[in-house]
Amino acid sequence: MGPQSNGYLPTPSINNLDNMNGHSSAPLAPKANVQERLQYSLSDMERSGGIVGWCAGKFLMAGDWIERELEERRQTIGGIDNLFLLLTDATDFNPVCACTFTLQGKLTVVDLRNAVYRLYTGFPKYRQRVTSVGRKFHGARFEDDPHFDVNNHVRVITLPEPAGKRELDELMGDFIAQEWDMSRPLWEMVLVENYHDDEGAECAVLSRGHHTLADGQGFVISQLFMTSYRADLLKAMSQTFSAVREHHRARITPSKVHPYLKPLDRFANPTTSVFLAPLIHLTLLSLFWTTYAWTVGISLVISLFQGSVQVLLFALTCWRVDMLTASQPSTRVKHREFSRSKVISMDDIRLCQQAFSGKKPGSAVGEPGGRSKVGHVTVNDVMCAVMADVCGQEVRRRIRRERGLWAMAKAVLRRVLPSPIGFFIPISIRPPGDFSMRNLSTASLVYLYPSSPSAPHDRPSSLLHKHIHAARSSLSLLKHSLLPTFIFYITQFMAGQAPVLWPLPFVMVKGSWNVVREWVFRPVVRGVMSSFAVLLTNVPGPAKNRITLEGVEVISWTALPPQSGKGTVGMGIISYAGGLCVSIAADRVPASEGVARRICQGFEKRFEDYVEVAKEVVEREKMRLKGEREK
Repeated sequence: MGPQSNGYLPTPSINNLDNMNGHSSAPLAPKANVQERLQYSLSDMERSGGIVGWCAGKFLMAGDWIERELEERRQTIGGIDNLFLLLTDATDFNPVCACTFTLQGKLTVVDLRNAVYRLYTGFPKYRQRVTSVGRKFHGARFEDDPHFDVNNHVRVITLPEPAGKRELDELMGDFIAQEWDMSRPLWEMVLVENYHDDEGAECAVLSRGHHTLADGQGFVISQLFMTSYRADLLKAMSQTFSAVREHHRARITPSKVHPYLKPLDRFANPTTSVFLAPLIHLTLLSLFWTTYAWTVGISLVISLFQGSVQVLLFALTCWRVDMLTASQPSTRVKHREFSRSKVISMDDIRLCQQAFSGKKPGSAVGEPGGRSKVGHVTVNDVMCAVMADVCGQEVRRRIRRERGLWAMAKAVLRRVLPSPIGFFIPISIRPPGDFSMRNLSTASLVYLYPSSPSAPHDRPSSLLHKHIHAARSSLSLLKHSLLPTFIFYITQFMAGQAPVLWPLPFVMVKGSWNVVREWVFRPVVRGVMSSFAVLLTNVPGPAKNRITLEGVEVISWTALPPQSGKGTVGMGIISYAGGLCVSIAADRVPASEGVARRICQGFEKRFEDYVEVAKEVVEREKMRLKGEREK
C-alpha cells in the first residue's frame, strides 16, 4: 500500500516546500519486471498445489509481510521524535516549544487563520496527529487527522486590565503548562487582541508546539514560514545548501579557499583552461577531504576529552545540584512562570566581542572588522558568560535562605568540590537547506562557572576577559566533539525502530516489567533530567529588519525551549531585527516565585556592566593606537 493511501504525508524538503502542498511531485517508480515475473511464477506454483505450491504460498506470504514491514518502518518517525513521546509518558516532562509575537497594529482572528493556512499547507504535520504510540518494536507515526479543524487550534483571548507585559507573561506561563490532547495535531495558537505595551504593541500572538513535531530550529522555521520572511528564508537556506554542496565537490574557485590563491582563478575555468582546470579541481578536492579527515581525527580526540570531563563533573554535581528555583520535595508543580527581557542591541554585543576577543582585552580593536585572528569570541560565548553570572547570582540568593542539615552539608561541599552551573545545550545537526519538521538536534551538558570576585590587582576588563574565554573554551569542546552526534544516531535508530530496546530493555514502554519501570527506570530518568539547572537554546531569527504577519509589523519575538526535569529552567535566546532577547520559563514554586522575571532583569543589568567595561577597553585601546600612529 502506498504512502498516500493511509493518510501519511512526507515532511517538506528543499525541493517541495515551495510548492506549498507537502506532497512530492515525483511519480512512483514502476515495479521491476523481475519482481512481477517472480510474483506471477510463485502464484502459478501455488495454484499447482502439493508441497511446491505450499512453499510458494509461504514465500508469497513472507514477501507480503516484508513489504508491509518495510513500509511501516519507512513511515515511523525518528527516534528523537519518539523519545519526547516516551519521556512524556514516563516522567513529568512537558516537551513544549513556544513563541511569542508582539505586533504593532491590530491582527484579527481571520488574519491569523489565513497565516495558519499557509502554515499547515506548507508543513503537513500541522494537520496530522500522532498514532501508534507506545508499541514495543515499532515507533509512532504521523497520519492525517480526519477531523482536523483549525478552530480547535486557534483561539482569541482578552487579557485582564491593564493587559500589559505582566499579564501576558502570566498567560504565557499557563499556556506552556497545559496538557496535550494527543487525539489532535500537537500545536496551538492564541491571539491576544487587547495586549499593549510601551514598545507600541497593540496585540500579541502566542504559539506552542509539541517537541515531537520538530526541534527548536525546525519549529522556528515553520513559524517564520507564515510571515513575510518566507521568501528570504527560502533564498538564504537554498544558497547555503548550494554553497556547502559546491565546497564538498570542490566546485569553487581557488580564491574562496584562500585569497592568496586568487591568481589561479583564471586557470580553474574548464572552458578556458582545458588542462589545468581538472588538475586544480583534483587538488582542491584532495585538500578538502584531507582536511576533513584530519578534522574528524582531532574531533575524536576532543570527544574523548569532553566525555571524560562531562562524566567527572556529572558525578561530582548531579546529586547536589543548586537549582534556580526552590526545592519541591513532593511531585512537580503544575504551574509555570514566564518572562522575557528587554531587547539588547547586537551592536553592543559586537562591541563586547571586539573588546574581549584575543589574548588580552582590546586585542581585536586594531584588527580588520574587529575580529582577532586568535581567540575570537562569538555571540554565544558572550551570552553564556553573562547568563552564568546571572544564574550564579540567583543561586547565591536562594541558597542563603536554605536551612537544615543537607543545606549545611552542601555548603561544605561547595568549598571542596567544583560547583559549576550545568547548562544543557541543544546542538543542531540539520543539513543546510533542510526544512523538514523533525528533530535534527542532539544536545550536551556544558558546565560554566560564574565570574569570581576580582582580586585587588585585577581590573574588571581582565576579569571579564578571563571569564568569557573560560566559557569559550567549554563551548569549543562542545562544538568540536563528535560524542553528541554519535549518541543522536544511536537514539535515532533504536528509539524510533524498537523503543523497547532503548535505553534499557523492557522498561520504557508500558506493560513490560512495570515494577522495574516504576521503581528503577523512572527515578533514574527523572534524576538525570534534574541533574542540571538550565536548558539553554539559541535560535537565530531575521537579523536585520522587522517582519510582518499578514501585513502587521512584528515588534518583538521570542522562542522558548522546554524545561527538563523538576526545578530546571528553560532559557531561549533569539536574535531579531538587530537585537537579541532572552525568554525564561520556570516552575512556579511559591518559595521562589518571580525567578523568571528576576533572571531577565539580572540579565539586562549584567549585560550593561559588560558593555560599560567593553566601551572603556575599546576607547582606551583606540587612544593607544592613535598615539602610536602619531609617533
